[in-house]
Amino acid sequence: MRSFGRRSKAKNWARLAMKFGLLLTDAKIWDSINEQLRERADDVRDVVRNKYEDTTERLSDARDALQGRSAWLPATASFLGGIGIGVGLGILFAPVSGEEARAALRDRAFDVKNKVSEFAAGANRYSTPSTATGTEGD
Repeated sequence: MRSFGRRSKAKNWARLAMKFGLLLTDAKIWDSINEQLRERADDVRDVVRNKYEDTTERLSDARDALQGRSAWLPATASFLGGIGIGVGLGILFAPVSGEEARAALRDRAFDVKNKVSEFAAGANRYSTPSTATGTEGD
């Protein structure tokens, strides 16, 4: 009886080995495995490319910051240039005379100057150090 059990185990192992052998030689299975490997490699490549681009962008930003370069200066200059062009075109096509437009601009500039100087005076008032020593009344 013992030899019968050993034979069936050996027979089962042989059958298993043959099934794996047949699976490994099947062209459809190899094509499927190759396609899955290619898709996974493409996914990994995309992730690596995205990480590389992100890292190079961060390093570029850090280098610019260390060298004192800033991205806000050109954008601000463009914005202010656009405002200047808009004001110029507004004056050119305004329905009032040139003298009236200049007077209105002069008044507006004077108002803005006064507001800025009032704001600066208020800021100076709060930022001046106190001369109190805490020994008042002695």
